[in-house]
Amino acid sequence: MKKILFPLAYLCLSLAVSAQVQKGTKLVGVGFGSISYTNSDSKTTYTNTPTIYNSDGNSFSISINPNVAWFIQDRLAVGGGVSVSFYSSKSNSSNTSSSTTSESKSTQPSFYIGPLARYYFGGSSKGMPFVQANVQFGIYGGKSESKTSTGSSSETTTKPKGDWNAGATFGYEHFVSQYIGLYGSIGFNYGKSKTTYEYRPSTGTGYDYTSEYSRFYIPVNVGLQVHIPSKGKK
Repeated sequence: MKKILFPLAYLCLSLAVSAQVQKGTKLVGVGFGSISYTNSDSKTTYTNTPTIYNSDGNSFSISINPNVAWFIQDRLAVGGGVSVSFYSSKSNSSNTSSSTTSESKSTQPSFYIGPLARYYFGGSSKGMPFVQANVQFGIYGGKSESKTSTGSSSETTTKPKGDWNAGATFGYEHFVSQYIGLYGSIGFNYGKSKTTYEYRPSTGTGYDYTSEYSRFYIPVNVGLQVHIPSKGKK
């Protein structure tokens, strides 16, 4: 009897897992990545001067990444994702050779959107690994301000001209239930951007400058994924 029950139980579990990634199922989820808070305090000295330079500050960043996709065939889902991030920082500087102090503030929000494809493989009733490919196009802005205790100040405004990135992600999703999963992932992305900056001091003449750069980075995310079966397969 046991020889019959065990294979049947295993078959039922396998069917429950495949229902989560079968054709027609919808994926809706949200990931969180790059959440950080930093508080710093530094004191710098040089051998050629008795002046001590002090600085303290803090920064905060967060990235939220919602996504939606449909399984166009078993295990393969195609859809799109959005990435919204925010960065802010503040610092204060002074030195022992002057009574002048300075304060700097910076903020930079960004928004990216693009297609994605995710494929689940292997796995068991407890979860499945997956690979994902994605391309995103985005815009970002921001502003940085600096002012001193003597009254002088400056402002730099960010004007994006174009930004894109593409990459691949490997992750694992743990199934909390037939419809809900928790996942973690790590990726490898490459991107390029072009940005114009407008520098405007409180006195004197301002100027604009343009920066173009490429980057390679490793995004890490954790998140929640909901598997919604098609109406005829609930």
